[in-house]
Amino acid sequence: MKKMVKGLSLVLVCSLVAGITVPVSAAKKMKLSSKKITLKVGQKKKLEVKNTAKKVKWSIKSGKKYISLSGKKKTSVVVKAKKQGKAVVLAKIGNKKLTCQVTIKKADTKKPTVPTTAPTATVTPAVPTLTPAGTLTPAPSASPMETPAATPEVTETPEPEEPLEPGEFRYEGLDRAWIEKNIDPAKPVVAMTFDDGPGSNGSTFVDYGLRIQQALKDVGAHATFFYIGGNIVKSEECRQEVQQALDWGFEIANHSYDYASLDKASAEEIKEKLDKTDAILKEMSGYSSFLFRAPNVAYGDTMFEVIDAPIIDVSNWSHDYKPDSEVDKDKIVANVKAARDGDIINMHSTYEKTAEAVPEILAYFQEKGIQVVSVSELFAIRGKKLMKGEKYFRVD
Repeated sequence: MKKMVKGLSLVLVCSLVAGITVPVSAAKKMKLSSKKITLKVGQKKKLEVKNTAKKVKWSIKSGKKYISLSGKKKTSVVVKAKKQGKAVVLAKIGNKKLTCQVTIKKADTKKPTVPTTAPTATVTPAVPTLTPAGTLTPAPSASPMETPAATPEVTETPEPEEPLEPGEFRYEGLDRAWIEKNIDPAKPVVAMTFDDGPGSNGSTFVDYGLRIQQALKDVGAHATFFYIGGNIVKSEECRQEVQQALDWGFEIANHSYDYASLDKASAEEIKEKLDKTDAILKEMSGYSSFLFRAPNVAYGDTMFEVIDAPIIDVSNWSHDYKPDSEVDKDKIVANVKAARDGDIINMHSTYEKTAEAVPEILAYFQEKGIQVVSVSELFAIRGKKLMKGEKYFRVD
């Protein structure tokens, strides 16, 4: 009986112990010190990943021209605002990714206060006097002049952009400082444009667009890339091509969401496709509006009623979209060499023969003193405005 009671007691004690729940504090979730930050140009902000001892890999996911990263440590980094715009910082911890959206605003432009300089006393040179005894009395030494306060350096405030007229378009990525530094308005200028990117051939990524961008960068030229929204979202490689175009100062623009012509499409379909591509470009650049070129350069009356952007047509055709049997690399070069001052050149960033032709074309333009820029830069250089809903072939 005693053994039975003792056994029952042990069972009871074990049951009670098993029933006791020891609270365990849940592991704290990794997070960024800030998910969104706003800086003015020149300002800095420290970002940190909390609740981790692992090393964080920091990078700029988008907007490399607007911010820089410095002071990288195991779990923190310093973000510096370089230029007005938007950017995204990426923190990678193993397979975990965290992002912080950065908005950069213009720096305050206060007029410097120049202190009034105290008037400088005029010192009359002392003349020695002759005493009755005929000896010269030395003149009293002049008091040393006070050094006037140094005038502070005055930093010129850049002239603000003129306000837009009703219906006027202005590309927010337009860099007038680049134009002033690199472009001679007295020389011929052409706009080079590339359609149908980013580089995607079915499900396979092709690097022709990247090669074209590199050729442009090598000679300090710019261009406009009319991107198809559906191509951008195909792969991370496609997104990176668009991001590189932004980072290198090229203009990005809307070429609808797919290749289908819109000349006979309904107003609803046109608006839907343009809005979808605009949303992707806005998310990547932080800009609010973009130039538009219709797929297959096919236009209908409905498009002009719906499209709230300048419509960019063509005055010089490379014809690179034609079969190789009709137009090869050499023919592309010959076609584009015919471009004249103010022309808008049409090419495609999805053909290898085009990627091969571009360096040769750029070398020819350099030899002839013809400057290569984007569409928005071309109009700015010539002092022409781009109006929404209007179609443009060239600048006269």
